[in-house]
Amino acid sequence: MKKFFFFTFLGTILPTMVMAQNISESISNDGVAYASVFADNFSLLLSIVIGIIATFFVFRVARKLGGGLFGLVLNYIGIGMLFVVLGTIVMVVDKWVLYFWVNVSSTVFFAIGYIFMVIGANKLFKGIMNT
Repeated sequence: MKKFFFFTFLGTILPTMVMAQNISESISNDGVAYASVFADNFSLLLSIVIGIIATFFVFRVARKLGGGLFGLVLNYIGIGMLFVVLGTIVMVVDKWVLYFWVNVSSTVFFAIGYIFMVIGANKLFKGIMNT
């Protein structure tokens, strides 16, 4: 558990550095504009951290359930969540990579993540209907 929180902390350093570079460009003399930039960056960083923690817990529960139906479904859901979190992280590094590649890779990660979640839901449906 300590290793997980350590890697989560390390995973937030890169987005924080990138966001700090974005803030220096978009600071305005208007205090409202600065507050909106802060809220936008904070919500993106918070979604990444919550996504990483939630993915960890889904994989942990899937491992404890074993190889049954719900364990298999949670593995697919966890893989899908991992790809969605990767798609969100890719959107943070747009300062270092061309916007085209950021847009393409985040779309691909999101699509693959949702496909895995749909496969998990389909497996759950088939498992419930067969019993």
